[in-house]
Amino acid sequence: MPDWTDLLRRRPGLPGVVGDRRERMIQELADHLEDMYQEALHLGATEEEAEAQAIRSLSARDSKASGAVQGAHGHLAARAPRWRRSLWTAPADLVRDFRFALRSLSRRPLFTGVVVLVLSLGIGATTAIFTLLDAIVLSPLPFNEADRLVVLGHSAPNVGEGDVGQCAAWHFTYEDENRVFEDLGMYGSGAPTVLGVGEPETVPALYVTSGVFRALRMTPLLGRIFTPEDEDPGAPALVILSYGYWQNQFGGDPEVLGRTIEVSGLTREIVGVMPPTLVSLGRDPSLIIPLRFDRSTLFVGNVGYDSVVRLKDGVTMEEAAADMARMLPMAFEKFPGGPVIASAREAETIPLVRPLKTVLVGSVSNLLWVLLGGVAVVLLIACANVANLCLVRADGKTVEMAVRAAMGAGRRRIVWEYLKESLLLGVLGGAGGLVIAVAGLRILVATAPVELPRLQEVSLDPRVLLFTLTVAVGAGLFFGMFPALRQGRSGLVDALKQGGPSGIKGRDRHRVQNTLAVSQVALALLLLLASGLMLRSSQALRTVDPGFRQAADVLTLGVFLTAGDSPNAEDRARVQEQIARRLGEIPGVTSVGMATAIPMAGGNNINPLYVEGITSAGEAPPQTRRHNYIGAGYLETLQIHLRAGRSFTWQDIHNRIPAALVSENLAREYWGSVEEAMGKKISVRPDPVRWHEIIGVVADVRDDGVDTDPVPMVYWPQVTLAFWQGSPVDQAMVWRGAGYAIRSARVGTPGFLEQVREAVWEVNPNLPVRNPRTLDGLVAASVARTSFTFILLGIAAGVALLLGLIGVYGVITYAVSQRQREMGMRIALGARGQDVTGMVLRQGMVLALVGLPIGLAMAVGLTRLMSGLLYGVSALDPVTFVVVPVGLLLVTLLASYVPARRAARIDPMAALRAE
Repeated sequence: MPDWTDLLRRRPGLPGVVGDRRERMIQELADHLEDMYQEALHLGATEEEAEAQAIRSLSARDSKASGAVQGAHGHLAARAPRWRRSLWTAPADLVRDFRFALRSLSRRPLFTGVVVLVLSLGIGATTAIFTLLDAIVLSPLPFNEADRLVVLGHSAPNVGEGDVGQCAAWHFTYEDENRVFEDLGMYGSGAPTVLGVGEPETVPALYVTSGVFRALRMTPLLGRIFTPEDEDPGAPALVILSYGYWQNQFGGDPEVLGRTIEVSGLTREIVGVMPPTLVSLGRDPSLIIPLRFDRSTLFVGNVGYDSVVRLKDGVTMEEAAADMARMLPMAFEKFPGGPVIASAREAETIPLVRPLKTVLVGSVSNLLWVLLGGVAVVLLIACANVANLCLVRADGKTVEMAVRAAMGAGRRRIVWEYLKESLLLGVLGGAGGLVIAVAGLRILVATAPVELPRLQEVSLDPRVLLFTLTVAVGAGLFFGMFPALRQGRSGLVDALKQGGPSGIKGRDRHRVQNTLAVSQVALALLLLLASGLMLRSSQALRTVDPGFRQAADVLTLGVFLTAGDSPNAEDRARVQEQIARRLGEIPGVTSVGMATAIPMAGGNNINPLYVEGITSAGEAPPQTRRHNYIGAGYLETLQIHLRAGRSFTWQDIHNRIPAALVSENLAREYWGSVEEAMGKKISVRPDPVRWHEIIGVVADVRDDGVDTDPVPMVYWPQVTLAFWQGSPVDQAMVWRGAGYAIRSARVGTPGFLEQVREAVWEVNPNLPVRNPRTLDGLVAASVARTSFTFILLGIAAGVALLLGLIGVYGVITYAVSQRQREMGMRIALGARGQDVTGMVLRQGMVLALVGLPIGLAMAVGLTRLMSGLLYGVSALDPVTFVVVPVGLLLVTLLASYVPARRAARIDPMAALRAE
């Protein structure tokens, strides 16, 4: 193979350049000659003919010679049909071109490294967020014909309730009478205590009807699923294991079928193991237990169950809702009676039918689209930065491209010479982005809010890889087209005549770079405004009064009493009080409170509320309200203020007094003021009514999180008599589940939680402590999604700001370097340093002042998409839309100051000598 480098060094007539530029040009020409030599060989020439052809092309510096070269190519090409030559040579040509581009980039490691790093960060972040979006939102659920799966719900707008879910009476009515459903399933969650498998523990469980698995078309990994016969109250006690629980507790033992475990005091036989796809239902249970109802005792009430239903083929959701509306009145006829029958009739219940995927994903879709848009903006800014670097590099390659043009290269070939390097850089950035995406996904999955669904399905699947490749190639084309399109053939000829890039003169040299810098300022402003809005939301959430005080000093936990632990209500009441008193004896504990539901931990009961003189007299229909059953010390422990009256004491509970507390907002709704509510009477049963006197009004508590409004609440004593309709006048009602709040300065210190567990076990050694968390942690969990969004958008905005400032700095620095002679002459003619500094700062000011309005215009339209993620601030918050642009303008001027100071210190004589 000929030594082209040695040949070129010995050959006269090259353009008048010396030093490193001459050596780089010789190397570029050597690579080009090698390309032509290999191309001639592929076209059928001998080695001698190919070498002669390459040497002759070196002499073709004018158009006539170029035409001769092209004619020679045509002579060689005539030896084979054109389509066959393309098939033979195209792959080899691409490989050779990219190999040449790789050699060229390897000789500039700093440029290549910076570009690949910037692209890797942008593409990696975009890929990571797209992977979440693809797994959670875009991908179908992993069930057969998942588009036919819907969720049935019911709303009662007349009594202030949204979706109350499903109840057993409705479920059986739809199962018996429907015309549009193929399979119906109903399910709910629980946390039973498991004995006989290691230490006693509380595990998440899914209570299901047999129709759940039929609707999902799910088959067990081992054993069988539940059948309708298993739903009979007298059927044997069964349980199905989830895949994860089977692996963790039984080591994946295939002989697990037929074994028994004790679940909440009941021995259950293991009849099956479900596959991992069950998690895609939005729950991650350890056990699956059959739901069992006695139809003879059912009524329309006890709502709150979830459902999954498969529509018959061709049935629309509108048709399903119409059929539900037809069947709703039948439920009251099939299952009459119950404590809520009257209110349910008067509520004018409206059926709801929604796709299962929509219910599972919820508002997460909007969150992920916003985050994807944020990282896409970062990628665009990164590409604009790389485009500016490529423009500067293109000026250094002008002579090389001029020589190629003189040797016969057409415009397509010149453009390809620029694009092949940018495409290679894009692909390398994509490869680095995949590495960053893998690491980023691990962090995102670990730190994402727990309510993000389908996280277990997140992976870099082929669709994600195709997306990354598309983004990488698109990025390469984007930043490669700027230098490719800017170089005209006439400009290249002028550059060849003058021996350097100065042949391309005028304002066109900087127009593209200025445009890119302006776009970076605009895009950075867009992201800064988005993160600023999230910051304002976070600040607003921090100032919200949750209704309780000093949450960091309160530990919360749950205890559930099984039928075996406490067979009747009196036993349950005694054990719950004993646990509260024993917890209060732990050193450092100042107070202990118990309730069926701790704020923001869930577990509240929803039922109608009858008000003496209002709903009982028919003036207004009873509305469903949230109910909590509390013991002594609950309000004091959480430091929830009493607006009037008093709370319950243990003596009140022992005496079973018919009393109640109400929240301030409920008192104002019914009676207009806190004072007027005192002494009024309320009940949950209409006939015969059993009134409870209001002895206190409690401050409003944000029970669903600090980002939601306080819910009207009724507080009942831990033990109530004749509470439900149909119950005897002396029958006590006590819930099996209880939450405890423990206030102590020792919360979070080593050993404190262990002492709490030991105190519970002293009362009953079989009671596991459920979900021990600080009240402060519950507050943080309620705003986890807002915090998650703010952190990610904040990071994206910070990177965008940094890249944007680097872009402005680079453009101005390059402009100063190109205008050194002009500035030297200005200084030589008497211009002061501050005059030159001001001239350069004005250029930075112009870039910012052009970019800011563009960014504001985009933000006005796009930030509206974030309205569902904001709290206490509008999408067009004036403070954010004033402070952020002003701050960005000042920071942009700061980025312009460094090159401006450098320009002011130019030595005029040195600048003139350099020219």
